[in-house]
Amino acid sequence: MKKADCNILVEKLVSKIRCFGSKKLSYSGRLVLVNSVLTALYSYWINIFVIPVSVLNKLNAICRNYLWDGGADFVRVPMVGWEKVCCPKSEGGLGIRDSFAWNIAAIGKLVWWVYFNPDRLWVKWVNQVYLKGQDWKDYKPSGDLSWGWKSVCKVKDKLDAGYQNGQWLLDVRGYTLRSGYDLIRHKFQNVPWHKQIWNSWSLPKHQFIGWLIAREALMLKDKLFSLGIVPDDDCLLCGKGGENHTHLFQTCEYSRRLLDEVFKILRIALPISNPLQRIADGQFSQVQKGVILSAVSATFYHIWLQRNKARVDGVLQRPEFVRDLILKEMKTRIVVLLSQKTATSDNVWLRSRSLIV
Repeated sequence: MKKADCNILVEKLVSKIRCFGSKKLSYSGRLVLVNSVLTALYSYWINIFVIPVSVLNKLNAICRNYLWDGGADFVRVPMVGWEKVCCPKSEGGLGIRDSFAWNIAAIGKLVWWVYFNPDRLWVKWVNQVYLKGQDWKDYKPSGDLSWGWKSVCKVKDKLDAGYQNGQWLLDVRGYTLRSGYDLIRHKFQNVPWHKQIWNSWSLPKHQFIGWLIAREALMLKDKLFSLGIVPDDDCLLCGKGGENHTHLFQTCEYSRRLLDEVFKILRIALPISNPLQRIADGQFSQVQKGVILSAVSATFYHIWLQRNKARVDGVLQRPEFVRDLILKEMKTRIVVLLSQKTATSDNVWLRSRSLIV
């Protein structure tokens, strides 16, 4: 496989993005398309062939550029590094598969076949042409052999930590792509907030902005000021204090008023400084936790939205008006997710707060 052989694959991704017409899609909408469409276009190739590194770089670049800017070309600087984006949600990422690690894990199947499938025709050919009676674990290819075969041998060395006495240690069923990928990919520590952010009761666009807030990745005025892009870092909502993640979503007077308005409707008293942790520790049912988390997530999203409107249009809507928008979105989401099996106590709790009829 040469770079020229894979050009059609790159062209397919670029043409698919042009067909999306996705400039108006939210980050969460583009994330769905990356996971369900773009990665699916090249997953067959990655599972079958050793793909050149330059092509894998291009595939990653196209997916990254589309996620952050809606196009295949590099325009906007990513808010979060691609390595962190590709880690699981439990580790603070978005769960996008990294093409490098996935290609290595897929070729790892060939390594497993040589170990445990001697009756396969391809394995018989490998034993006859390359191994010639040598032990597969200690085998080293000579320099005059093909690039493809040497790539398979490099994959064997990369997966060596998962084998002991020829047995795959990470899955009782033997080698799997999932276990191989988990061994190869870059790992980060688990984050305590992922279950609160990726709560199914929250709208996807709220989840994504909540994820950026949790990672402190939004381009607020403190970052822009440090780069010399804006003349000051004053908060656009209250004008008091420097605009950073802690101020905008915790101590800003406008944000505190909006959160307080939403909490009054829900009839709960939570510390505005850290509501997510209090919800997780509180004595609420799963439905109630989901609804409260969705309210906090929607409030943070609208704080970010109001901040952008204040910057671009010079307009700032009253907290009471924004509160009504949040409740309207919550009611729509609750109608979609609420089932007939919902406990009576949860239905009473929702009706008492006018979230359902």
